[in-house]
This record gives sequence, C-alpha cells and structure tokens, in this order.
Amino acid sequence: MLRPVAGRRAQPLLVVVCLAAVAAVGLDAQTGERPPKYSRLQRLEQWTAALERHQPGEADAALATFADWSAPEFAELKTTFYSALQLVRASTTRTFFQPPAAPTGRQARQVFYSRGELRQLLELAKRLKTLGENHMLRRGAMLHADAVMLGTGNDVRDGSRRSDFFVFRFDDGQGLGRQDALGQWEVGRFLLEQIRPDPRDFRPKPAGDDWVRRWYRTLIAYQLAQMHFNVADAERGLELFPDDPEILFLEGILHETLASPAIQEPMRRAEEIRRSAGVRSADGELDVAEDLLRHAVKLDPSFAEGRLHLGRVLVERDQHMAALPELTRALSQIRDQTLQYYGQMFLGRAAAETGDAARARAAFERAAALRPAAQSPLLALSQLAYSRGDSGEAAALFARVAELPALDGDDPWWIYSTTAGRFFAPSHREIAEDLRKEMPR
Repeated sequence: MLRPVAGRRAQPLLVVVCLAAVAAVGLDAQTGERPPKYSRLQRLEQWTAALERHQPGEADAALATFADWSAPEFAELKTTFYSALQLVRASTTRTFFQPPAAPTGRQARQVFYSRGELRQLLELAKRLKTLGENHMLRRGAMLHADAVMLGTGNDVRDGSRRSDFFVFRFDDGQGLGRQDALGQWEVGRFLLEQIRPDPRDFRPKPAGDDWVRRWYRTLIAYQLAQMHFNVADAERGLELFPDDPEILFLEGILHETLASPAIQEPMRRAEEIRRSAGVRSADGELDVAEDLLRHAVKLDPSFAEGRLHLGRVLVERDQHMAALPELTRALSQIRDQTLQYYGQMFLGRAAAETGDAARARAAFERAAALRPAAQSPLLALSQLAYSRGDSGEAAALFARVAELPALDGDDPWWIYSTTAGRFFAPSHREIAEDLRKEMPR
C-alpha cells in the first residue's frame, strides 16, 4: 500500500489542466512550424544518447536534451522510435509502418527511409537492444516523466504549436487562457504501451508489468500534488489496472477534485474544452469518484484513507446518512492528525445535515482542537450555532475567526485536494531506484 513521506505538504499556487482534444491532427497537418534544426534520425540519436546518459530520478544534464524540441518533433519521435523498436525485435525488418493508434479500421501508413537513414536506424537499434527491450522502454518512460517532473513542472513551452494537445490554465475560478502542450507524457505512455512481459507474446501487454502500474501511480500522484491534470493519461492507468486499490484510490481523488468548484466554474465558461478534456459535470465526476473509491475499499477494507475520501464524496452528494458510517470507521483507524482533521470536518457536516447537532458540534470541536489556528472549524461551529438560533454564540465564534492570524498553512482545509499528492515523492523514488538497480554497473 502507498507510504507517504512524513510531513510532506503540497503548496498549490496555480491550477493547470492538461487536456487532450478529441480529434488528433497528424504531423502533415501542422502549419506555421519553424524549419527543423535536426533531421528525424538525428532527433532519435539525441533521444538515444539521453536515454543512455540519464540517471532515473535525477535532474541531470540529459534532461536538457529536450530544451529546444517542438511538439511535432516529440510526435515524430514516436514514429522513428517505433521503427527502431521493430529492428530491436527483428533486425531483418525492412518494411516500417507508423505506430498503431486507437482502433480506426484503417491500415497504418508505411514509413519510408533512405539507405542512409536505414543505416542510422540499424545502428541506433543495436544500441537500444543492448539495454534490454523492456528495460529500455521503462527507461524511456522515466526519461520523459523526469523531464516534466524535475524540469519545468509541466508539459508546455512558449511558442510550441500543436493542435491535438493543449493546456488550459486557470486560477481562482477564472480561465487564464490556453497553451499548446509538448506531449512528453504522451511519449512516455506510448513507450509503456509497447511492453511485453513475455517476449514470446506477439502483442504488447503493459498490464502485465508491475513497474508500469507503479509508473501510473506516480503519474496520478504527481497530478494531484501539482494540480496539473491530464485526464487521458490518468484514465489509461485505470484501464490497465482496474482492480488495483492504489490506482483506484488516486483516480477516485482525481475525479473528486475535478468535481470541485475551483475546476467546475472555469469549465462552465469553456464547454468545448470540458468536452475535449472528458471532464464531466460536478455530479458526473462525483458519481465516478464514488464508484472508484467504493471499489478501492471493497478490495482493501482496511484502506482508511480511501474510506475517508469516500465519506467526503458521499457528503458532497448529499448522502449524509450513508457518509456517517464510512467516516466513523475511517476515523477509528486513522492516526495522522491532518487526516483526522478532515474526517472530523466531514463528520460534523454530515451529522449537522442529518439533524444531530450535538454530534456535529463535537466533531467540529475535535477538528478545532487538532488545528487551533484553523478558521474552518470555528466557521462551522458559528454556522451551527446560528442554525439553532443562538446568534450570540455564532457572533462570538465568528469574532474568534477574525482574531486568527490567517497565515498560509494554518488551515489544512485549503490543501485537501492535494493531500494525496504526498504519495508522489516516495513513489517516484521507488520506480527510479528499481530502474537504477537494473542498469549495468
């Protein structure tokens, strides 16, 4: 099960949603691109050299390889690499096709290389083969993940031009515009799609590789930590590992977060983007979150944090009676004070909505005791007093709120959506260490 770093706290400043458009546009449809600085085989050679030099999990010089790459060049890399992979698997191959995409019923187009390019491909395939096929694919996925996670922090660059991937930025409920994305996460995902746990298999089977599972776990945790959402990539992890409690848990929280007003409000003003992203309405996202979290706790009944989030989703769906036993059970198992704080706040709200004012008050008071400088429990207690007609106590509690210093970090309520992001660092370290163990000494 996931193990967090003690004391790790996220500090989100800007919400960024990475979206994949419904209709992808081929490279030949790109317009306005600057002339390529390097040929397609030179870019593949650069990529191969970066793969050989990069130490997984390290912010080393190899990551700078992609500093001047454009989005179409990342897309083209998939084609040239796929040709090299066919040579890794069968060195006598001389007929190449574009990599398989989603099933369309159309035959993949053939890719042609000159004699000189074929010689380059053969040499690069020889270098890649020495790494071992699956290890090479995992290393490549890690290379692109590290380029994002240890580099700029997101998958965009000013001046890139691409019509099938873009980033929509917003903050405080207001859209801040969109930028074209480079597609590095997509390249990493593409590489892992080629994994064959059994080399005798004709077709790749990434779902049979546990390192792939943990890569997706890391990817989703990173998205939650940074509030940088690429829904398509996250959901591919769920498609591959539909019964993994960790993936279900993180994916459930992702959809719980997508239901929040911080994301739903700017999406309300950008319906085309919402449809392209696959982001549902708040009710739709909460439906998905509930299903995923229920599945997670069914597979692992001891998963207290999963049950905590399930309880909160039920509260948001106004299923307060159903939320109470989930939250009560979660709180009986959770020892982390921040998670206890959240659970008491959710329990208080559910109890208040079911008319149990005494239980609600006790829960809010426990939350206030856990975080004495937090505003939210006092506001909840003030509202509770006002609802029962005690305006004097309500005003006194509200006055206490005004006296608080209101410093950043005083109230965990503001970082609830990023709490599960604390699993990113240990998960990233784990998959990087596993790759380093496989590397030749």
